[in-house]
Amino acid sequence: MSFSLVQKLRDIPFAFVDVETTGASADFGHRVIEMGIARVEGGRVVAEYSQLLDPQRRISAGVTALTGISQDMVAGQPTFAAELSRMLDLLRGAVVVGHNVRFDLGFLRKEFRVCRKDLVTEIGDVPVLDTVRIARRRFGRGGNGLQVLSRRLGMEPPVAHRALADVQTTVGVFERLLEPVGGWDLHLADALMAQGGKMGLLPVNPKESLLPLELEEALDLKIPVSMEYLDARQAKTCRVIRPMHVRRVGGELILVAWCELRQAQRTFKIERIVQLVRVEEGVVAVPATPEVERAEASAATQEDAALPDAITAEGTEPMMVPARHDLPETLFDPATVPGAMLRPAAKELSSSEEPSRPG
Repeated sequence: MSFSLVQKLRDIPFAFVDVETTGASADFGHRVIEMGIARVEGGRVVAEYSQLLDPQRRISAGVTALTGISQDMVAGQPTFAAELSRMLDLLRGAVVVGHNVRFDLGFLRKEFRVCRKDLVTEIGDVPVLDTVRIARRRFGRGGNGLQVLSRRLGMEPPVAHRALADVQTTVGVFERLLEPVGGWDLHLADALMAQGGKMGLLPVNPKESLLPLELEEALDLKIPVSMEYLDARQAKTCRVIRPMHVRRVGGELILVAWCELRQAQRTFKIERIVQLVRVEEGVVAVPATPEVERAEASAATQEDAALPDAITAEGTEPMMVPARHDLPETLFDPATVPGAMLRPAAKELSSSEEPSRPG
């Protein structure tokens, strides 16, 4: 399906997407564990899809702590390949929209490749819209995580970090971001300009690193963040850090940061990070109790024993993490829901309404 730049958004089908994954990077073999899609036509959600998926690999502890999705929940669920045809029913011939959508598309490209399919061939050379890019043009960089942004726009997400719930929140965020400039009556060309230019399904730089939004922004802006982290003993701690860079050590991504709690440079496994929040947003680190400090010090001694040598070893240079949303983009031609769900949604979403809650 071809799109005209002068078409109004209400005359164009959209596919809002979100994925939950086993870890932070598709390049390290992490897989999709939950897929959420909302098909929007005529400015209304007409169908939704939600499915837990068997990734056929371990889910990192940080992901389980953040999303609540455990290994037991995905055991026995269908694989991505088994569900692909149902996903394509909602994806084909639609403009793709997501929040920090490059992260989602990076995982989808890898999953399609595992299925011996090509994402662009199957979906079409469609335009892409990113609510993070639109928000950055309006509010500036930083503080544009989905939950923070939705509240800034007057919405209260009922559920966070589940695929369908985040998709529904993204639909509402998209509407409210564009409402002041025309909403669904806005032309496609103007919507693309609202995010700073055209995007396609493929990145401009195939080697660009795609990291979770909060980590990417902390690295780009060099700002302190409050980090919720699971140590080697699976104890949850909260501390303020200043991210410096990300390194590849063996088969893992390691965050090198200045730790305010320890007043020293420390290394943290990205798969154990539960979440990062800007300190400026009013979240402060809870001081560790003496018991936690002793347990953490013991765990850190065991965990970090081999890291300093590994980090300085040859072949473990810092990853380049470009501010990818500011790069020119590829041109194109003119809820907790167990099991599968593909259902109609008759309620029209207006700019004054929140998206429907996951069933």
